[in-house]
Amino acid sequence: MKLLGALILAVVLTGCAGEKVRERPPRAQQVIDLGQQGQSAYAKGDLPRAARLFEQALTDAMRIEDSEGVAIMSINLARVARESGESARALKMLEAVSPWHRGNLTARTTQEMDLLAAVLLSDLERRSDALARLQALRDRCQIVCETAIGIDSLQARLLLEGGDAGNAVQLAGAAIARFGDHSNHLELANLFRVQGEAHLALGDFQLALKSLESALGMDKSLGQPAKIAQDLEALARAALAAGDGAAHAAYLARLHEVRQARAAKVLK
Repeated sequence: MKLLGALILAVVLTGCAGEKVRERPPRAQQVIDLGQQGQSAYAKGDLPRAARLFEQALTDAMRIEDSEGVAIMSINLARVARESGESARALKMLEAVSPWHRGNLTARTTQEMDLLAAVLLSDLERRSDALARLQALRDRCQIVCETAIGIDSLQARLLLEGGDAGNAVQLAGAAIARFGDHSNHLELANLFRVQGEAHLALGDFQLALKSLESALGMDKSLGQPAKIAQDLEALARAALAAGDGAAHAAYLARLHEVRQARAAKVLK
């Protein structure tokens, strides 16, 4: 199952705790403005417009040698491409960021790039490459770094997809306990979802329902229709496995409504 990544990276980064943020070129504000317009289009579901704005911002960032802008817009474009089902193209976008620009990035931006690359490798079923990228990122990242929660989330997903539901549920549970008050509720929802699916694979149906309901509650609060659909689909499977036909039918009905609403929005 495809793991959806975090929300599009914010255009203005403050860096990790204690990290000195490199000064950006005076004309970088135009890159920021375009990026913010792109994020607004992305939030409205207008992926073509978001891509155009991010591409324009990337061109401007390259023109003034704004390394942070180049990396951030490449990340944004890669996320849009991934959401359009083009993970291979998204990975090429990240790989196109030159070593010179990479050498000028904050640690946080580098971590975001590497984590997204691992997600894309997972999409492309290059599981061993994704795990290797994750391990290298984990070696460089302490628990306080911004991407630590995303590392655990993706590794738990990869363990589950590799058939190791036992270790997946343990890693997800430990991460939820460690990051329970983290501001990244999108990744927390991912952790609850993988925990629920791992419980389901292990035959712990009630625990699966509880975890998946937690993921659903977070995704609803964040307004994430694609993830809400994933949660409802998994909940329907868990209810069926638990022998609760009424709950199974109710989850499927809600899933149908969400899918219809999403399709109607796309057609507008």
